[in-house]
Amino acid sequence: MYPRYSDNEFGLVQKAADLSHMALGGYVAESSLAAARSDAPTAAVADYRTAVKTLMDANRQLAMVGNNLNQLTRHLNEDGAWPHRDTVQRLLDHVETSIAEVDDAIVHVTTGR
Repeated sequence: MYPRYSDNEFGLVQKAADLSHMALGGYVAESSLAAARSDAPTAAVADYRTAVKTLMDANRQLAMVGNNLNQLTRHLNEDGAWPHRDTVQRLLDHVETSIAEVDDAIVHVTTGR
């Protein structure tokens, strides 16, 4: 089997694979299998793409949180007025947990595991 795409369709599939951090062939295989395993194949493809987009948005937002934490750290080092150590540690633990949960969800959605 050799799927054929127009140039525009190929670009869309390639972009989706890139956003999923997957090789093109793997993405095509996984998305077609997700549809094939579903009772509603059209909905499965739409749900899959929505899930990947949502997770990638969450990943991007967490990266922004990391950037803000770096800026906050720079300012706190300049001013020397650090909040209580336990407060900072709880915040960092929460951010690390959130990142791990998003990473796990991305693996689950893109690999089916």
